Amino acid sequence: MGEPIAVVPTMSGLDQVEAYLAGVESPQRETLERVRATIRSILPYAREELKYGLPAFTLDGKGVAGYGAFRQHCAYFPMSGEVIEQAGAALASYDTSKGGVRFPTDGRLPVELIRRLLKLRMAEISAVENGRRVEYFPDGRLKATGQMKDGLLHGKWQWFRQDGTLMRTGQFSKGEKVGTWTTWNRDNPAPEN
Repeated sequence: MGEPIAVVPTMSGLDQVEAYLAGVESPQRETLERVRATIRSILPYAREELKYGLPAFTLDGKGVAGYGAFRQHCAYFPMSGEVIEQAGAALASYDTSKGGVRFPTDGRLPVELIRRLLKLRMAEISAVENGRRVEYFPDGRLKATGQMKDGLLHGKWQWFRQDGTLMRTGQFSKGEKVGTWTTWNRDNPAPEN
């Protein structure tokens, strides 16, 4: 994709993103601000920070989407080559590489395209066969988390409501429910068994 235009001094989180964008000239800055606003409207619970020297949105520390300005174009990064492949024909009118989508410095990426790329990336993050699995609601809020073993739910799991409150806890052994399961009352932190 080339060398990024802006260089950002060592800072943390949102300040890094702001400094990056402040160093980008028009019309690229406005183009990237539109991409940023679109991602933020879709994933209001994602964190903004720099990943690989470019502004990015993350969930639980994993990159979901990044963007950047380059000399002759702007780029969107789904943080995964698999997402580019899975998007297929939706990206037919864009110049792509294994890890990014190039678009004009004064161009736009359609909201539905960004939504599709985000959905594909979030599904990829959740597709854990062994280890900790995290699932998200479409807006980036935590939906469920627990352990997987050989593609099966295994160990302790938690499910959350869209408002962020704990909804249910339970345990699995090789995909089968075991032990005591608890459903949590939204208005009262005391569990209902």
